[in-house]
Amino acid sequence: MGNIAEGDIWETPIPVFPTADLRVNPNAPQAIQEAFDEACACYRANAFTASAIMCRKTLEGICAVHGVEERTLAASLRKMSDDIVIDSRLFEWSDMLRMAGNEAAHGVGLSIAQADAKDMLEFTNAIMDYLFSYRDRFEAFKARRRQRQNK
Repeated sequence: MGNIAEGDIWETPIPVFPTADLRVNPNAPQAIQEAFDEACACYRANAFTASAIMCRKTLEGICAVHGVEERTLAASLRKMSDDIVIDSRLFEWSDMLRMAGNEAAHGVGLSIAQADAKDMLEFTNAIMDYLFSYRDRFEAFKARRRQRQNK
């Protein structure tokens, strides 16, 4: 059977190309992109707890970029919701990410499972896409529609 020796132990294969990373939103500020890139790099290195912490850090950066820097991340996310920067669904997502990130950062005996880290990456990416692309695109779309109706 080729060069596989009996008793060899193989790890789960990972695809090398094409890369399975999430696309980092190019409209996000550089610091946000870098934090999210690091979350993805941690995930690729099987450092799932570190990936969760970096997702939380990305959320903190997102709040700061929107001028919201309350005493805690929980308060910042609540303010983003109160100011209607994020809707109730995105608040729920971001608050769950915050709690999981807190567990990752402060629970010494706790580790984040791969499936949870993957979900955290995907939800963080979705929040970034909404805040740095879709929200502005939708506002531009509404403005164009209003212009057409006023003609």
